[in-house]
Amino acid sequence: MTINNIRYLYHAETDIELIFCNNSTISYPLHNHVSVLTIGIILDGSVVLTTNKKSRTYKQNETFAIFPYEPHSISAHDSYSLLTLCIDKNAVNDVDITTIQKHIGFLLMQALNMGKTSHYQILQLLNCLEETSDSSNWQLKNHTPYIHDLKKQLELYPECKLTVEEMAQNAFISKYHFIRSFKAEVGLTPHQFQIQNRIRKAQRLIHETDTITEVALTTGFCDQSHFIKQFEKYVGLPPLTYKASSEIIPQNTSMSFGDAKEI
Repeated sequence: MTINNIRYLYHAETDIELIFCNNSTISYPLHNHVSVLTIGIILDGSVVLTTNKKSRTYKQNETFAIFPYEPHSISAHDSYSLLTLCIDKNAVNDVDITTIQKHIGFLLMQALNMGKTSHYQILQLLNCLEETSDSSNWQLKNHTPYIHDLKKQLELYPECKLTVEEMAQNAFISKYHFIRSFKAEVGLTPHQFQIQNRIRKAQRLIHETDTITEVALTTGFCDQSHFIKQFEKYVGLPPLTYKASSEIIPQNTSMSFGDAKEI
């Protein structure tokens, strides 16, 4: 696989990310997106998306939405091309949908330039976003106090050396009751949630640090090899390949939603 199979475009001002997978065969394990709404469209081929223990095959030109904290996995039985928008609820909490669309216009123009994306597919993706924005599922879930506090700690400081036993002790409940309660509310076990947030933090830090070892240690991994293995498991690419495939779009770079529709 070459670095051109997946491209990541990150808009610095709004924390909106565009991910373009071209002829990919990568499957992704069970995970969720913290505070993030994901809108996707299949450009070519097909994938099996599993959410809430329900599986559905999505084919060319079909769109889907994955809501914040919704556990899901993606299985690929053959090569596929996929375009997804990831929108952080916290970053756009006070912004209306029209303004959000203006910010993502530039990113979608880049998708056209990458190839295998048609004007029709761009409009389908935008229509899905517009329909999804009114859904109650877009609102973040409320959790019991001790799980809410721990969840926020693991999101902000996933590198903290906190074992599942220590988490349960802090909640004053048994380890097994704590794991069941956490998974019931968050959709993942505490360990899965901690690891995926370490990887997400690594994705942000990888552009700011000089070595992979430094990223691994900063995000709480004991050694580089374990970090690389987990990074590739969750992201689908080795750290250095991901870094080479990522691009940060400067602030104040946008395009109107109307312009996007007139392409």
